[in-house]
Amino acid sequence: MAMTTAAVALGALPFTAPTPAFAASHSVSLTVGPVPVPHVPLSACIDTTCVSTPPLNSVTLSTTATVNGPALPILTPAPCPNGGRGAAIRISSLTPTTVTISGSVSGTSSSGQVNIPLGPVTETITPGTPGVLVSACTT
Repeated sequence: MAMTTAAVALGALPFTAPTPAFAASHSVSLTVGPVPVPHVPLSACIDTTCVSTPPLNSVTLSTTATVNGPALPILTPAPCPNGGRGAAIRISSLTPTTVTISGSVSGTSSSGQVNIPLGPVTETITPGTPGVLVSACTT
């Protein structure tokens, strides 16, 4: 009899869904490389926001995408744009998602190790679109 009473009492509690302001953030990361490149400067980009690197002999690209809420973006290795050489990562999503993207480009130059931070950049990704390309490629 006590079990029945407890079940009825619990069933009477109000249920409140969490509000988006309290949604936990989740991150996914992907690293591509090291990839050999022909000792030339690279364009390191998140979408169309780019910086140049010094001439590199190899490159490694690390990318992290952070969202607030349950939907996680999808990170996959991608080809460099315009037939360039280097490393690239495509960020896409199966649901509309606002994502904060950051990363780093590391590599070797004739004077030693280079590490260049990228982002953070906030983008909205819509299903059915190419998403966002993060790249460190020759031009």
